[in-house]
Amino acid sequence: MRATSAAQISAFERLRNLPALFRGGDLTRRFGWTSKSASQYLYLWKRRGLVQALGGHSDVYANLLVSRHPDWDAAVVMAMPSAVLIGIEALRRAGWTTQISQRPTVAVRAGHALFTMDHFEVISRGASWFDEIAPGIAGDSREGLPTLRPAWALAEQLRDTGWGRAGLWPDDVEWSQISRADERDWRAACTALGLPATALRDLIESPRAHQPRLALVRPASSGASDERRSRVATLDGRQSARVCACLAQQKPGAGSLRCRPRASSLSFSTQ
Repeated sequence: MRATSAAQISAFERLRNLPALFRGGDLTRRFGWTSKSASQYLYLWKRRGLVQALGGHSDVYANLLVSRHPDWDAAVVMAMPSAVLIGIEALRRAGWTTQISQRPTVAVRAGHALFTMDHFEVISRGASWFDEIAPGIAGDSREGLPTLRPAWALAEQLRDTGWGRAGLWPDDVEWSQISRADERDWRAACTALGLPATALRDLIESPRAHQPRLALVRPASSGASDERRSRVATLDGRQSARVCACLAQQKPGAGSLRCRPRASSLSFSTQ
């Protein structure tokens, strides 16, 4: 029992002397361990919930005794110094959207170390891509995770996937946050990335507005007023697809909804 307590105290003392983020290889130099001993200690510490690995073979660990909320941005830079934050998360951090990515995306220069991890989606980009987006990168890897400025992040996202495929539509963007500096960034990004020279605010109109829309008529009781009977909820293209899929599986019967074509849209009525 005493030996176990001593071992635990020793582990705590060692970890308290380590920084919030460290490499597994640092243990051999700091404590004079062999690589095998360092791996065994890391395994035990992970099982006890004292450290957490960044992922893959990055050899980067978060010291949970020092901080229960690891700085994964800094961990990514430690493992992959060329990493740049792009996509929806870059927009969210700038206040341009409230959309949250399941895993923020970072781009890493091709030919450099690249690791699979739970906290980020890591993609490889060539030297020409990094040359194109270089003017739009904010921050320095010595201070944190470099990030594309929002106008550049949006331009790069649209060139790569367009609207919708990555879960971002024009009405998801907080256009009120746009400044003159953002407009200048947008023009520079369009030129660098080969996009049409459209004014940033011209993107406000959603392409979904031109997709077929659905009018959903909710069932009403026999005593309901005409106003209640004709209550309609308008759905956009994505919601329409979901509703149609549900209706396709629904058996006809009393109170069911029926999809009925009408001009350039669709309407639903009760039977």
